[in-house]
Amino acid sequence: MFPQHTGASPASLLGAHRCPTMPHGTSMKTQAATSTIQAPADGNFYKYGLKPVLGKGIMDATLKRLGTVELKAMESSNFVKPQSVMYELDGKQRRWDMISSHSSVAVIIYHTERDALLVVRQFRPPAYASAMKQHEAQGLPHPPLSVGFTYELCAGIIDKNKSLQQIAAEEVREECGYEVSPDKLLWVTQYVSAVGTSGSRSDMFYVEVDESMRVNQGGGLEDTGERIEVLALPLDESKGFTEDPTYPKSAGLLFGLMWLRARIGAQKALPASSIV
Repeated sequence: MFPQHTGASPASLLGAHRCPTMPHGTSMKTQAATSTIQAPADGNFYKYGLKPVLGKGIMDATLKRLGTVELKAMESSNFVKPQSVMYELDGKQRRWDMISSHSSVAVIIYHTERDALLVVRQFRPPAYASAMKQHEAQGLPHPPLSVGFTYELCAGIIDKNKSLQQIAAEEVREECGYEVSPDKLLWVTQYVSAVGTSGSRSDMFYVEVDESMRVNQGGGLEDTGERIEVLALPLDESKGFTEDPTYPKSAGLLFGLMWLRARIGAQKALPASSIV
């Protein structure tokens, strides 16, 4: 059984604020889709009020440590396993290829003193490899390594015999440097990741922190290849961040940010136009 959600539900929070009716003849701002993944044209990776929680330099330092990137056939892995699912549909045998992977937890971390969502930024080799293949297919040079840095919620795989709340609290400590009690983690929802290739489950939690709860520098486990930069994203500047494709974001982060804006907006009785 999954943990029970207490308090206002995400649906009720989101439903409390509807998009305002638009005047006749106007249209919502649209962002033209780009054929290739791009880095910010001005090279600024700290727009939208993004501020490093522990000072700048982690992304630049990681870029200097990175070398060449190449794709190879997988031989074996402790984390994912290619498999084929055989199933029947209309009496016919069918096959669906998939990647078996761990389920995970993710945490929406609201910094009360900064009125900000804590976001983790790190180099994700699959994100860069995907961009690299896209450029190759169009006869373009490989993109800068910076396009492999993604913006995500604090998260981790479920690979320990512990409760989901205990694992989530450990991730908050390891990645972001804050000590939170597992019983302070509010369960938000569960969703399915990569439905066409993996189907793994992820449970999302919510917790509030301030600087009195800091116990270390965060950054993840560097000996496993993690080098995480923790950023504070002010909620009052987060809409532009949400719409900017040059800041590649996980789906979990987008949902978590919308959920948090609705929750804090409801608490502050903000107009819907500043939330949705």
